[in-house]
This record gives sequence, structure tokens and C-alpha cells, in this order.
Amino acid sequence: MDNKPLKRILVLNVKQFNERRQFMQQQLAVQNLQASFVFDWDIDDLTDEILSRYFVEDNSLSPGQQSCALKHIVALQQAAAADGMVLVLEDDAVFAADFKLGLERALAQRQQFPGPAVVYIGSGGNFFTPKSQRKPGQFLYPGSRGRFTDSFLIDSATAQLRLNWIETHKMTKGIDNQFDEMDRQLNIQILWLEPPVVEQGSKNGLFNSALEAAPPSWLKAILFRWEKLRRKYIYQLWR
Repeated sequence: MDNKPLKRILVLNVKQFNERRQFMQQQLAVQNLQASFVFDWDIDDLTDEILSRYFVEDNSLSPGQQSCALKHIVALQQAAAADGMVLVLEDDAVFAADFKLGLERALAQRQQFPGPAVVYIGSGGNFFTPKSQRKPGQFLYPGSRGRFTDSFLIDSATAQLRLNWIETHKMTKGIDNQFDEMDRQLNIQILWLEPPVVEQGSKNGLFNSALEAAPPSWLKAILFRWEKLRRKYIYQLWR
């Protein structure tokens, strides 16, 4: 895959999460972008057949984690069928003001990293490339791990590699950690956009998390901002 255009934007959404869906639609409209929503495999739709196909029998994942993983599989299937890049967003992705510019930068520089790769355009986990490693005019950098699954670019060949791995091994972990494991085994490059242009709303206090117990939104917001300050600015003083 070299210099393929953006073909589709896919947003993973639970049918009952109207607030998140409306928020995402508003963000996309501001950026003059259109997306398709992936509603497949809400918790109520899960069946023994689909679970046995994609998960090991003794997995400890919650129904919410299984639902999220299956929605990502649907997104991968659609990405594998697309001739170009696909942007996958979870419905709690919060766009920065320069979201579209960051997306354009990521698409333009993806060709500088030939072979299978996933481009994380968000700051999931508040991970940032050390300032000492950044170069003027360069926006993509190899990352040590995925930046969560709220926002990433993937091409059809890379999406198919992930699907093949899942069919062979089945899943045992939450989708963030599972992607990291398979990408290492498959030699899929992990790329980080700098500066990132997405934050995860269920981490920064905008939304309640649908997958894990969490403190009140006001406390999550405080903890998120402190972690962001620490990793994005304080750590950079000596990195």
C-alpha cells in the first residue's frame, strides 16, 4: 500500500448511544467529513456462535469488551474490502481543532513507511514521541505500542493480516492489547501522529466509560489532564 487515498471513515457505535452518535455527527459536519456507523454486535446481539468463532472458550472478557472487539472486526472486514486507507473511530473520539490537517498529514506521510502499518492519530494513553526525536516537517513516528483503538488509519492489506490472525488464534484480551500482540507477531508497524489530533472522551471525562468501572467524570477529567501534562510536557524536559 503506497499513497492510497482515504476511502472510508467508520465509526463504531452502540445503537443506544444516541448522545455519542450525535456528538460524532456534529464533529464530522464541522470538518466537512462523512462516515458510516458500525452498529453490528451490540451486547444484546451476541450469540454463542459468534463468540465461539472469535474468542477462546475460557476468555475472561466482559460482554462489553466482546462487543467492542467484534465491532472492530466488522470495521477490519470493511477496511480489507476497501482499496485505500480507512479511518476507524470509536464513538468517544474527540477531535482537535486541527483534526483534518492532522489526518491529511498522516495520509501524506504514510507512504514513507512501506509495508503493513497502522497509524494512530490519537493520543490514547497520553503517549507522545519524545521531543528529542521529532524533526521539522515530520509528523509520523514509529511507536512502541498502540495508542488505544479510538482512532487509527489502516489499509486493506494490513486489515486482512489482522483478520487472518484472529481467525487462526482467536481472541483472549481486550481489543487494544490484542491488536498490540498480533501486530508484534505480524511485524505490523505502529506509527504515531505528532501532534495527535484525537482524545478519547471516555478517558478525558466527556463520557462515561462503557467498558470499565471508572471514577466520576469530574475526577477522570482531572486525572486525564494531570497525566497529559506529565507525559506531554514534564517528561519532555529530559527526553
